[in-house]
Amino acid sequence: MSTEKTQLPDFVIADLYTNLLVLGTDIVTPIKTTEAPVENVLKTSEIKIPIEAAKSSTKTKPVVTPKPSVEPTVTNEKQWYLGNNGKKVTILIKEADVAFINDQHLQFLSNILNACKLNLGDIALVNHLNNALVYADLKQKLQPKFIIAFDLQTKEIQLPFTIPNYQVQLHDNCKFLFASSLKTMEGDSQEAKLEKSKLWASLKNMFQL
Repeated sequence: MSTEKTQLPDFVIADLYTNLLVLGTDIVTPIKTTEAPVENVLKTSEIKIPIEAAKSSTKTKPVVTPKPSVEPTVTNEKQWYLGNNGKKVTILIKEADVAFINDQHLQFLSNILNACKLNLGDIALVNHLNNALVYADLKQKLQPKFIIAFDLQTKEIQLPFTIPNYQVQLHDNCKFLFASSLKTMEGDSQEAKLEKSKLWASLKNMFQL
């Protein structure tokens, strides 16, 4: 496998937008009616009210509250991965003290995805420390076509084979790539540059770049 140094293109992380939905509440104020004083009181026997009119007068029309033009989306299941999984690329990492990934590693990962002509909307990033799913679970929930695992071994997700890091392996109609942790790729040391070059060469092979 070639370990030649490759210059990655720049990438700017897409902004994350948060939609805020404000629902108004219609307040219905009852109308007060004031009865005029009655000077002449009729005897009960002299008052004649049609039966149907008497029934209808006791009915109260229900107050109908108009539905909002946009209804909020209710999600019952907690979001356990980062991204939209648009192109069925699953990325597994191990990072403590964060829900998904720290900012520095997210920037690096975004650069790599951009070089592969992908973005965060194309992937599903899973922090294995928080969601230790095996391959059968990932297949059922995400239907991955590609799995890139940083700092994991095949046995940790119950795959029936072992492969060395940076070797692309096809199994069950899915391409697998295991690599060193993102932490080993931090900085500009010779060791970090070597890990990055190995990763990039493998990704070019995986995505036919």
